[in-house]
Formats: sequence, structure tokens, C-alpha cells
Amino acid sequence: MLSFDLPPHLDPRDLLRRFVPTPLKAFYRLGAVHLKIETNDLGLVPTLMLGVDDHARSRCEWGWKIARDPDAPGPLLAPRILRTEALSLVEMGIACLIGVDHERRELLAFVGRDIDSSTYQQFLLPFFCRLIMEPSALHQEAEYVLGGTAGSDD
Repeated sequence: MLSFDLPPHLDPRDLLRRFVPTPLKAFYRLGAVHLKIETNDLGLVPTLMLGVDDHARSRCEWGWKIARDPDAPGPLLAPRILRTEALSLVEMGIACLIGVDHERRELLAFVGRDIDSSTYQQFLLPFFCRLIMEPSALHQEAEYVLGGTAGSDD
């Protein structure tokens, strides 16, 4: 597995790490959806299931920012989902936090240091795709959904 030694992001004005540098950029196609993926870890660049799209730069529909967080240890836990019409938040323990703005078509994810490339490629990446392609299907997995309980018709 290729990885970079991540420089610490210690800006005291950014305790929530909203501005973690993500210098690696790639463009992909997921069916008819075009993605721009930015990350700070080569191990988080999708390698298998997405088609590379050399023409997506001019028509990017979704932006994904996926940051490796070296200060977040531990394994993935079962997803806990908070969802409104416009936003989805998913927490999988300390190891993974995901936010999706469906109106702005943006996904932001923090992936912990103990999540290996195989787990990322085989579980998290397909989960990210489902979050943007089939957000209503996630009601079945949710422990709590804003505006109703999991699986409700609200």
C-alpha cells in the first residue's frame, strides 16, 4: 500500500480540520455522474470501480473531498445516519465521518488512520457512491433519521 507521511495540520483557527490540504485530484465517472475527487492520501484514490473521466474537468457534477485523519484511530463501526432532504451525515465511530450536501453536490469524508486500502475500496467507496446515487435507500440502515425514524414514510 502506498502512503504519504501526512504533515500535521495544526492550524489553531481550524480545529475542525475544514481546510485540510487535499493536493491529489482525480476525475471519475460513475454511470452518468461525473466526479472530482480530492484527497491527501494516495491510498484514498479510487482504483477499481469508477471509470476514469478525462473530460470531467469541464462538467464535474459532484465534488468529493476525502481526507485521511491520522489522529482518528480505530475500526469502522455500524453507520449511524442523520438525514434531511438536503444533508446527510454519517458517523462510523471515530474512524469515519461523512457529510453530504445533496443540493451543492458535495461529499466530505474524514477517514481514520486504521482504515486500510482494502476496507476503503471494498466498503467505504461503494458506500459513498450509494450516498450520492441512492440516498433514500439508506433509510433502511439508519439508526435515526431527522424528521422520522428509520424506514418511516415521512
